[in-house]
Amino acid sequence: MATNYNAIAKEYQASKMLPWRKHVESHTFFGLAGDLTGLTVLDLACGEGFYTRQLKLRGAAEVVGVDISDGMIQLAQEAEAQNPLGLVYHCQDALVLNLDRQFDLICASYLLNYARTAAELLQMGRVIANHLKPGGRFVTINSNPDYQATVEAMFLYGFTRENESYAEGAEIIWRFYQPDQSHIAVTNYHLAKATHERVLEEAGLTHITWHAVEASPESLADYGPEHWTAIVNAQPIIGLSAIRS
Repeated sequence: MATNYNAIAKEYQASKMLPWRKHVESHTFFGLAGDLTGLTVLDLACGEGFYTRQLKLRGAAEVVGVDISDGMIQLAQEAEAQNPLGLVYHCQDALVLNLDRQFDLICASYLLNYARTAAELLQMGRVIANHLKPGGRFVTINSNPDYQATVEAMFLYGFTRENESYAEGAEIIWRFYQPDQSHIAVTNYHLAKATHERVLEEAGLTHITWHAVEASPESLADYGPEHWTAIVNAQPIIGLSAIRS
């Protein structure tokens, strides 16, 4: 069942404050994004604008955010009204998006894992390629198709991940917990790495590369390296980069 983010927008926003988000997810994401100075950036599946704002603050000349959830876009626009950065948001479906322009960089945190089939992934890939300048880059953090750990393995970090199976299109259930043990559930879908590579190449992307997530150096000092062993070894999420041919 597709996740209704309108119903959990504020709770999902709160989940972005879990330490692993900053010290593993964000650290890896911005390592892939690289120097943003002067770039035009499209942030797909932007949610409430968590990364959209950071992309601008880290030097991007222009950042446009897109998300299918009007509840998430409302939160993003509220944050923009409170602290204007010149960000523009669109409530649109990334499967059919057409902004009639191209960008230097496209980012997408947890977009590809909403494709239930290779055909949907191809649609996403074509939208990405169509919105990239020739030689432009695509970087994303995604559910790792090769994750094999137990459901409880990531509970230490405030979340769990449960694969229904490893068949193409099988559901992946993420649960994000708050200190009082209340939680929200988000549904993703499994497609193999080979499917991603084949389909994204068909869409017009090249140099498709997977990147293991890492813990930030400062978090190793603050938490101790052993704190991050489970997530770094299991790799529940993974980076991916590509270039428009």
